[in-house]
Amino acid sequence: MYIVTNTIKTETAHSQKIIKQFTAGHTKESMEAVDGFLNFQLMHRLLPEDPEITELVVLSRWTSKEHQKNWVNSQSFKQMHQRKDNKEEPENEKPKRAGFISSTIAEYDVLT
Repeated sequence: MYIVTNTIKTETAHSQKIIKQFTAGHTKESMEAVDGFLNFQLMHRLLPEDPEITELVVLSRWTSKEHQKNWVNSQSFKQMHQRKDNKEEPENEKPKRAGFISSTIAEYDVLT
């Protein structure tokens, strides 16, 4: 088994909007046909040291690393993760999303 987490820090005032985006896009129906996908969880907490920041952890479980990488490189993944706003931005600058602070991806091989 292979697990990928995406830990996202958001401004608490915007966290519900970001949660809705994840739950709308990563539904069981949208992912059930993805080869090797096992399940998805979305967790959240207010940071104890700063309640103005919410931490979201997106956790996905896969049969193997190869299955997860195949999905990340698929057209389905690109469509699910494309930005909805079409603002003119310099190519080397990503547009800032309201409430979004940071994101960290971690990948794990499950040993037991």
